[in-house]
Amino acid sequence: MTGPRSGVAAEEFRRLLTGLLEPVAIVPSDDHQRYLVDERRRIRADAWAVVRPGSTEQVAAVMELCAGHDVAVVPQGGNTGLCGGSVPQPGSSRPTLVLSTSRLNRIRDLNPVRATATVEAGVTIQAVQEAAAGADLLFGPDWGARGTAQIGGAISTNAGGLNVIRWGGLRRQVLGLEVVLPDGRVWDGLRPLYKDSSGVDLKQLFIGAEGTLGVVTAAVVALQARPADHHSALVALPDIDTLLPFFTHVRGRANELLSGFELLPAEGIARAVADVPSLQAPTLAAARWYALVRYSGDDGTDDRVAQALTDVLAAAADRSLITDAVVAATPVQEQNLWYLREELPSGRRFDERGRRHKFDIAVPVDMIPPFIRRADTVVDQVVPGVRTYIFGHVGDGNLHFSLYPGPDADLDRFDDAGAELVSAVDRLTWEFGGSISAEHGIGQEMRARLVGQKSDLEFELLARLKNTLDPQGIMNPGKVLPESWDRPVHEVRSGPTAQRS
Repeated sequence: MTGPRSGVAAEEFRRLLTGLLEPVAIVPSDDHQRYLVDERRRIRADAWAVVRPGSTEQVAAVMELCAGHDVAVVPQGGNTGLCGGSVPQPGSSRPTLVLSTSRLNRIRDLNPVRATATVEAGVTIQAVQEAAAGADLLFGPDWGARGTAQIGGAISTNAGGLNVIRWGGLRRQVLGLEVVLPDGRVWDGLRPLYKDSSGVDLKQLFIGAEGTLGVVTAAVVALQARPADHHSALVALPDIDTLLPFFTHVRGRANELLSGFELLPAEGIARAVADVPSLQAPTLAAARWYALVRYSGDDGTDDRVAQALTDVLAAAADRSLITDAVVAATPVQEQNLWYLREELPSGRRFDERGRRHKFDIAVPVDMIPPFIRRADTVVDQVVPGVRTYIFGHVGDGNLHFSLYPGPDADLDRFDDAGAELVSAVDRLTWEFGGSISAEHGIGQEMRARLVGQKSDLEFELLARLKNTLDPQGIMNPGKVLPESWDRPVHEVRSGPTAQRS
């Protein structure tokens, strides 16, 4: 999906930008680098210009200029993504502009009666949470990068986080969107409606599209009643096979209260405590696997939430679903338990050279234990001695999964077998009916791997949608769609016999 190359020189293009934007909106060239490197500092690229528009109208003007000169646009929020979706492709000869949404940072409206907030794309997740709390409401999505991640980027990757089990991911939070299309036109879909059956829900096209169809500039998001009381417990499991019986027990006894259920490995807890002096590990019976459970609800005179959690844990112990549990008795202890979860290390910190392979997968919830058991066997068949390190969100089947070399592994073989290991895990994920991307998106790093997950017909539909909205292919090129499907509309073959090139 690439059109003719730009007919304008870089300097002339930058001069045209200065006619559209005030100086503060144009990032000086000596400050470009931080916009051109991804969060993990693995991808570095170049761009003709980096801009920070301060309004939807300015975004529209920039998009119209870029479309007129066939300059690619890479939308960028907080640049906290882990798949290279918010930075340009390295080595691309195509003229490229990075469009940062950081100055689109206003909360336009917060309506307590509607329980909605209208926020611009550059507002951070934490800022939305704090604004909601000020109205005694709650914005459900939450994860460790809350202070940096921006709502526009979160929408573009359909981010999830710790509270999906109770309030859902971004797709469930978004009621309306404002989007600047590739040609500079603005679609105003900022409707604060919880129910609207007036045709195709266009906003869903842009949620999870990673900026390949347009630039999200604002959103109406749903807010929730703010629970007055939270109680959490860290629980030792006898083995991984008791995870699902315990989860269904916890969910079934008080489903309306359950707001968090996380799987934590013992080695992750030990490393987090060793690396972060402020963390404290509760004294618990030794186990390989632990679960972190949180109940949230109203604070009644009978302390219903705390009692419900205590009762459910006692019943679980009676059924031998758990071997031990520690319940947070104070807000400080509650906070410590969840900091412990947020500080779980990546697999990189288990090897002196930081060798690892990282996965962000989703499988059906009931497939989590069998997947974990099979994963150990599958990767060991590729490279004997490889260790698996897994934690994640049990309630939605999202596992953060890393491979690193154990003490008996052949390190040279581990270094050389990266593609084999990744392919083996991807095949296993699909065998269990899963997805290779749960909440981190596809970006540029995973687009080739996506070929094994979707049918040709699905790719054809996605390619036709891309070509319809972005016929020049200027929106975040080289992301999401595999290269074999990222081509002009006349090359996308119709019908069920469409083949990958």
